[in-house]
Amino acid sequence: MGNHRISLSVVSPPRAAAEPVPSVRLSEPMRRFRCNQKGCCCSGWDIPFRLEDFLRLHDHLPEEQRANLGRGIQLVLDADKGSDGERVLRSLKLEGVGEDRACRFLEPSGACGVHVRHGIDALPDLCVDFPAFPLRREDSGVELWFDPVCPEVLERLDEEDVALRLDIQDGRFGDVALDLRASHATDPTGGRVGGERIPLAALDGIRSRCIEVLADTTRPPWQTLGALVHGFRQLSAGHEGNFEVLEPPDPAPFVAFLQSAIAANGADVLASTFVRYRRFVHAIDPAPIVDRKDVLVRHLHDWEAAMATWLAPVEEPLRPLMRRWLAHRFGTPMTVASGDLQEAADRTVHIYGASLRFAAAIGATLARPVDRAIYKVALGAAEYFYRSFRLPRDVLPWFAAAHR
Repeated sequence: MGNHRISLSVVSPPRAAAEPVPSVRLSEPMRRFRCNQKGCCCSGWDIPFRLEDFLRLHDHLPEEQRANLGRGIQLVLDADKGSDGERVLRSLKLEGVGEDRACRFLEPSGACGVHVRHGIDALPDLCVDFPAFPLRREDSGVELWFDPVCPEVLERLDEEDVALRLDIQDGRFGDVALDLRASHATDPTGGRVGGERIPLAALDGIRSRCIEVLADTTRPPWQTLGALVHGFRQLSAGHEGNFEVLEPPDPAPFVAFLQSAIAANGADVLASTFVRYRRFVHAIDPAPIVDRKDVLVRHLHDWEAAMATWLAPVEEPLRPLMRRWLAHRFGTPMTVASGDLQEAADRTVHIYGASLRFAAAIGATLARPVDRAIYKVALGAAEYFYRSFRLPRDVLPWFAAAHR
C-alpha cells in the first residue's frame, strides 16, 4: 500500500457553557466527589478523544507542545463508509507512554498537567466526566452514575455510616465539574423487565424502595440483598407498582446463588485482575500483595478458609459501607440504556460476592483482619473485574440461580 497523508482543515469549537438541566439525580455523597489527582485512570489504556476534544486541547497548549501533539495518535475509523464512500473518523486515540501506558500529560505527582496549567476548559469531555456517566431521563432530567471502580467514589461512600440517600439537584450545582458532566448527558437511562420497558415513575419508585430497605440495620447486608433479589424475581411487566422487598420463603436458593457467585471465577484470573487494578489502590499499600501474588492466588483458591478466619469474625463493622455501596448501586442508575432490572440485580450479587472473596484473600495475604480500608480495595477490584469481561449472560451458567 502507498503512504496516505491526511489533511484536516477544521476550526476548533469553543467549549460552550454548560446548559442547565431541569434536575440532576445522583447519589448524595457524590456531591463531594473530587478527583484524587493520583493518575488512577490516566494509564493502562489509550485515551480516546473526539476530534473536537483534540482540537480544543491543541488550542490550549503552548506553541512548542503543539508540534508533538500529533505524534502517537491512532485514528479510529467507522467500519462502514459514509454516503460519499469515504471512511468516517470516529475518534482519535492518544497512545500511552512507558511501561504503564500513561497519558503523556500525566505529571510525576499523578496530577493532570493539562488541568493544572490550562484548567478544565482544555480537557476532553471523557476526562471531565470520568468516573461519572451522565444519562438523560425521559423527563428531560439527568442522572449521574459515579462508577465505584474509582477509589474516590468508594472514599465518598465510606465517609460516614448513615444510610445513603438519593439527591435531586434543581438547576445548576454551581460546581463547574458537576455542571459540565450533567450537560454531557446523551445516552438514555431506563429499565426493562422481560423485554418490556418500565415507566419512569415506576422505575423511580422501585429504586427508592431499594434504598429505603438498605437503610435497615436490623439484618446483615447479604440478607437484605437476598430480599431485594427475591423482590426482583417476582417483578413482571405491567405490575411494577406492586414491587415488594420481602424475605424469600426459603433463603437456601439465594445462599446457594451467592456462594456460586463468590466461587464463580478462577483464582489466577482474579489475582491477575488485582495486579492490573493496583494503580487504583490507595487505601492500603498494594505492594505486599502484588509482590506475593502466589500467596494471593492460594487464598483466592481457598477462599472459604480465608473468609472464615479473616473476614467473618470482623464483618459487622463493614456493614455500613456494604449497605451504602449497595444503595449506591441500586439507586442511580441501576441500569444503563434501558437495561434489564433482574439482570442488574443479579450482577450486583456477583460483584458483592467477588468483593467478599477479594477481601478475605487480601486479609489472609497480609495476615490482617479485614477492615474498611481493605474492603474498599476489594470492592473496587470486584467492580474492575466485572468491567473487564462483559460476557453475555447466557454463556455464564453460574451467573444466576436456576429461577427462570
